[in-house]
Amino acid sequence: MKPYSHARWHLYREEVIKLDGACCVRCRRGRADGAVLQVHHKAYVSGRLPWEYPYGDCETLCKGCHAAEHGIAMPKTGWSLFGVDDLGSLCGSCELCGTEIRYIYAVGHPSWGAMGVGTDCCDALTATTDAGEHHANLIKEREKKRRFVDSPKWKVTVAGDMAMIRDRILVQISPYEGHYRLKIGNVQGVMKYPTVLDAKIRAFEFIESGDAAKFIAERRSLIRIVQ
Repeated sequence: MKPYSHARWHLYREEVIKLDGACCVRCRRGRADGAVLQVHHKAYVSGRLPWEYPYGDCETLCKGCHAAEHGIAMPKTGWSLFGVDDLGSLCGSCELCGTEIRYIYAVGHPSWGAMGVGTDCCDALTATTDAGEHHANLIKEREKKRRFVDSPKWKVTVAGDMAMIRDRILVQISPYEGHYRLKIGNVQGVMKYPTVLDAKIRAFEFIESGDAAKFIAERRSLIRIVQ
């Protein structure tokens, strides 16, 4: 999966909109009136990300007033993708079409500014398939995680632990003081997880990222040096 930087645009945008009374500072229309609210940067600083500005440097405008402010129709080409945020649920809204979205793609244009949009609008503005491919990969990763968690390869040991081998790495989950701990390879972790599911998810992420294999290799190298 292509790495994308974490974008704080959604949080920053919502904070600016809240400070402006949740409505356009020009026409005073809000989302309840059907307006798509956007955040306008009054000035730009080269190299600064859209969410790194003081609140006073931005204002809330509806899509129509935003276009009037720039004196141009919103450009349909020349947009760049800055990063993406996963909101965890359909609690966000696309600044271009108003659709409820979970994944916010922060895009920007040198003559317009920044927007947080959904997958389809991002691909349309950037003339790429980056957002669509990113979203498809996220879905594949989520399904892969579910298969790992539900895998019949998980076995209960005589000691009552849950264990399985993933990518030639032994994973064990043991009850500990009302919680659960992970053991990767022969190394006992100290982090406590509230449920078996939480422990399995952490094991999946640790292995899939490649960090588990790297950690085990470093441990083996250290043991050889000591011996």
